Amino acid sequence: MIWIIGAKGMLGHDVSLTLEKSGLTCYGSDKEVDILSPSALAAKAEEISPDWIVNCSAYTAVDRAEDETELAYKLNRDGVGNIARLANKLDIPVIHISTDYVFDGTSETPLAEDAPTGPISVYGKSKLAGDKVLMDTCEKVFIIRTAWLYGQFGSNFVYTMIKLMNKLDTLKVVADQKGSPTWSRDLAGLIATIIQADSTEYGIFHYSGEEDCSWYDFAREIYREGKETGLISGNCLINPCSSSEFPTKATRPAYSLLSKDKVKTVFSISVPKWQDSIKIFMKGINNNDII
Repeated sequence: MIWIIGAKGMLGHDVSLTLEKSGLTCYGSDKEVDILSPSALAAKAEEISPDWIVNCSAYTAVDRAEDETELAYKLNRDGVGNIARLANKLDIPVIHISTDYVFDGTSETPLAEDAPTGPISVYGKSKLAGDKVLMDTCEKVFIIRTAWLYGQFGSNFVYTMIKLMNKLDTLKVVADQKGSPTWSRDLAGLIATIIQADSTEYGIFHYSGEEDCSWYDFAREIYREGKETGLISGNCLINPCSSSEFPTKATRPAYSLLSKDKVKTVFSISVPKWQDSIKIFMKGINNNDII
C-alpha cells in the first residue's frame, strides 16, 4: 500500500494515476488528514498500513509565503517532521518532493545534489528546513528536488500563458531566469520507478526536464504548440523582459538548472527533453486524452 499525502494537488493527482496504472495499490489523502496533527497521521497509518509514503503536500504560494512565514514553516517544516517521525516509527520509506528554490541562483553550471544551498525566499527556506528535518529524522528517505512544475490538474505557468495569449495582443515574459520545466506526469513516472524497484538508494535526487531555457523560451514554446494544437486562437507577440521589469514579492533564483546525472545513473532512466514533454502535454489536453 502506497500512501499519497497531498493527493488532490497537481502532482498528487498524477502520482495516483501513474501508480494505479502500474498496478500498485494506493491510498490518497489530502486536507482531511492534517499533517500538523501527529495523532491524525498515526490514526490513518493504523487504518491503511502503508508500505511507502509519497509526500506531495506543501505550502507552495511562493510570494504569499513572504507574508505568511509562520504558515509556510508549519506546513513545509513541521508537517514534514510529523510525517518523517511516523515513517521512521513504521520503518517505511518516504518519497518527498522538494524544490530548486533551495538554491540562491548564482551558479553558472547545472546544480548537483551536493551543491551548496542558500535559499533567498521564505518558501525556499521553509522547504529546505523540511528537507533537513527529513534527513535528520528518517533513515529511509528519498528527497526529489524538482523545478518549474506544470500538469493537468492545477494552476501553473502553462495554463496561465494559454489564457493570457488568448486574451492579449502582446505579452512580456522574464528572460533572465534559467531552469527547466517539469511535467508532473514525468516526475510521477520517476516515483513509480523508485517504488516498483523497491529501491534502497536513499538520499537526495534532482529531476526536471532535460535541457535549459528561460521563462521567455518556455512561453514561446507554449505559444508555438498552442497555435499548432488550436489551444491558442489569436495572435500574441511575446517579448522578453528582465526580472526587474516584473517585480515579485519573493526573489526567484536566476539560475536553477538541476543536473540529472545522479538520477539517470542510479535508476537507469532517461529524462525527456522539456520540449518533448510540453508537446505531448498540450496535444493531450487539447484532445482530452492524457488522463
